[in-house]
Formats: sequence, C-alpha cells, structure tokens
Amino acid sequence: MLIRGKYLLSGPDYDQAAVQNQAVLVQGDKITAIGSYEQLVQDHPQETVLGDGSQLVMPGLIDSHTHGAGLSFAQRGVPYDFLENALLGFECARDISPELNSTLNAVRHIRNGCTTIHHNNWSRPLAPNELSDCRRKIRAYQQTGIRLGFSLGIRNKNIVAYDEDHFIQTLPSDLAEQVKYLTEYDKDAAIDAYMTTFETLHQEYDRARTRIFFGPNWVQGSTDRFLRKVKERADELGKIPIHLHTLQTPVQKAFGLREYGKSLVEHLNDLGLVDENLVLGHAVYLTQKDIGLLAAKNSSVTHHPSCNLVMRNGIAPVNAMLEAGLNVALGIDEKGINDDEDPFMELRVMYYLHRANGLDLCTPALSAGQIFKTGLGNASRVCGFGSDLGILAPGKAADILLVDLKEIISEPWSNPDFPLQHQLIHRALGRHVNTVVIGGQIVMKDRQMLTVDLESLYREAAKAARRGQTAEQKKYAKVMQKIKPYYQAWYNNWLEQLELDPYTIMNSRI
Repeated sequence: MLIRGKYLLSGPDYDQAAVQNQAVLVQGDKITAIGSYEQLVQDHPQETVLGDGSQLVMPGLIDSHTHGAGLSFAQRGVPYDFLENALLGFECARDISPELNSTLNAVRHIRNGCTTIHHNNWSRPLAPNELSDCRRKIRAYQQTGIRLGFSLGIRNKNIVAYDEDHFIQTLPSDLAEQVKYLTEYDKDAAIDAYMTTFETLHQEYDRARTRIFFGPNWVQGSTDRFLRKVKERADELGKIPIHLHTLQTPVQKAFGLREYGKSLVEHLNDLGLVDENLVLGHAVYLTQKDIGLLAAKNSSVTHHPSCNLVMRNGIAPVNAMLEAGLNVALGIDEKGINDDEDPFMELRVMYYLHRANGLDLCTPALSAGQIFKTGLGNASRVCGFGSDLGILAPGKAADILLVDLKEIISEPWSNPDFPLQHQLIHRALGRHVNTVVIGGQIVMKDRQMLTVDLESLYREAAKAARRGQTAEQKKYAKVMQKIKPYYQAWYNNWLEQLELDPYTIMNSRI
C-alpha cells in the first residue's frame, strides 16, 4: 500500500518543514520506505494507493490517558466540578456495557485521528467481575482496530475519602454506619486479587498491538505494600509502565504533606517508584523539587489541559516540566474542550494555555512542534510502545493519517510561507481526518468507519443508556449526598493550611 500526500510530516522533529509530494510504502504492519511519490509508484506499481495528492500524511495521534467511557459524563448528565466534589457523583452516572463503552470510545478517537489510546481501568477492590469486564473491554477495542495500551487500576485504601478512617470519625454515627459498606474490604486481599487479574490479562493480551501494564488509580489510594509489589513486578517484566494519578488537585497535595510530611512524588521516590517507567497522570501540583527529581529519573507525565480546566484543577507547570527535560504526553481524559475526543483541539488548548508563562517580552512560548510531540513520540513511550509510534520512518509501525487540507489552508487562502505545523495547531480539527491506517489496516476511509457499524452502535448505546441508574448506584448517590457537607468541610480544613506559590501569575488585584 502506498499512502500519498501533498505534504509529509514525519518527525521526530515536528518543527521541521513538511516535505512535499512524498509517499509512504506500507507492507504488512510496518513502514518499509518513504520517498517521492513518483519514484515509489514506479518501483511498486502493484501497490494500492491511498490519498489524492492534496492531503497531509502524518503519524497517528495518541491519547495517553483515557478511562474508556463510551458516553462522556456530560452526555450522561453528571456535572463537572472540583474533582473531590465530582467523585461523589461520577459513580452514580448511568452506564452502558463494557463492550459498548470501549467501542464508542475507540470510534470517537479514530474518527478524530487517534490511532492509539491508553485506557486506565478503574474498579473497586475485589470487584467480582473485574477480570471478565476487562476482557470484554479489551476485545471490543481490538475489534475496532485501534492500538491499545491497557492499565489495570484499583484503589486499595481511601475509597470514600482521602484518609478515610479519620474522616469517618467526623460523621454522625448513623452516617458512619451507612458508609461502612464502602470501607469494609481487605486491603491485602485486594492486592492479591489485582495481581492475579493483571497476570492473566498480561498473559492473554500483551502483544504487538495491545500492551498491558500497571495503573493503580492514585498514590493516596494505594498502600505502600501495593505500590512496592507493582514496581517489583513491572521491573521484572522489562520496566513496563506504571501509570499513577498524582497531585491532580491541591487537596491531594495537602494529603501528602499531612500523611508523609512531604510531596507525594517524594514519597514515591522513598518507595523506589520514581524511575524511567513511572508515568504520573495530571501532576498539576508538582513542586520544582518534584520536577527535578522526575526529570533526573527520566520519568513521564501525562498532561490533560482541558480536563484540568473542566475539573477546576488549575494549570499544570508544563513549561517547567519541558524545560527540565521531562517526557510530557498528551491525554484527553474524556473531558476535552469540545467533549469529543479531538486530539487536534486538545493540542491547540495546550498550545494556547501555556503561552502565558511569563510577563517578560523575551519569554519564549512553546513551539507547534513541541506541542505535537506530546501527542506523538512522547505519548508512544507512556503507552508501552517505546519509540515505535508517533514517527513515520522505515521499520516503524504503520499508524498513519491522511488529513484533508482544503479547509485548513485553502478556504479562502493561507500564506504558503507560514509553516504547516502552525496552520495545523491553529486550524486543524479531528473532522479533517480523512483516512486512518493502524498497523497497516485501513480502519477509516473517506470518513467512513470500516470496522464498526456506527448506526447500529449508536442505536444500541442509546437504548442501553436509557435504562438509567442501577439500584446500587441509587443507594450510593443517597449516601454521598448525605455525607457531602462533612466531606467538603474535611478537605476545606486541609486547604486552609496549604501554602501555594503558583508557577503562573498573569494578573493582580493591586
């Protein structure tokens, strides 16, 4: 197969000028040659040609942090708020089957230009259907053709609240009794069950197009024994990724200082987890010391600009991270600015948001190429695929997009001297993606999905979502509503004692 374009953006330096009139030769699931279209078509006349010569050929984009929701929380009628407030409602959202969730999630990503996603799974400790549900999710993803990183995640402490044992003591006795069922679990048995499920999934599914790795949900939701056990096994398996939500909110920052007398990153370092295979999700409240420590150990961070705004987390210090040499990867987290899993739009939000990084007129902004790299090469690593994705070169995976450029650069006119990367960062959208190839398989062509019947999928999802909340969800929602005032007071007391020195200050009351 030959994939032909007017422009080729290949990487790994995405600030380099796009090359004109190039083609990519794909044989099997790999790229075998890149060169002029005229020469390649002459050398390989038997190959099918994709592309009309007016489009952009570029690597498939990567969402390095999602949780697999087929319908967003907005679609399911759950409002966004501070994360700690929102957590009380998220589990009450009406849901659909594992297969529908995964298929819808994959379709939204593919149609917008994502060829790879990392699904960080969430479930309660000792959930009886965890293994079967994970199998159903993974198989559904695989049937869509998307490339998948799948990390298994639970919390084995602090389900109801951070430092939940002390929090429950602040509740009236009747409320404490109602919450009790959520806290009665064996922390060590949960670790054993988790490891057994992980080993089964890793043995069954860890292959070229699917990678299985570790994803304990939170530092503050994991016992030290759990984290050490995960690190030991991850290293035995070749230092596969360990993905941890860390310092997403100021409350989580306060928890680390209260519980350990230091930041959560320093605590992870004490446990031996800060290493080249550690990936921190969000990391909004890193200190400068944290950033230096993570960079020195070659760790990674997934950055979710829209989600951090939607969830009122704040703005992650991405400029400081990149300046220190941290590997920063794009994650949409199912809360993109347009609620549609559009990686082009998410990269644009990142580009704009982190331009406000100083008042000095000589302060440089992040380049378009730096931004694209977060959704390409940087993200490949954190999804368990090393350096195989996010670049077009012989020997690399054939994950390739054809992007229609007419609306981006031709309607009515754009300066041809303005670099294409800048046009893309300002103007491209997921709907401009015309064709998607993943591992040499054409998954979408001319905007038509080839692996999924969209009409049937949407009809089935709507039917399932109309069923509403389960009895267990209604019970949970009732209890959470009762404890909410105590819960907020518990955390607000922590925040009153927290000192912050923001990285970005762009206005003033005086």
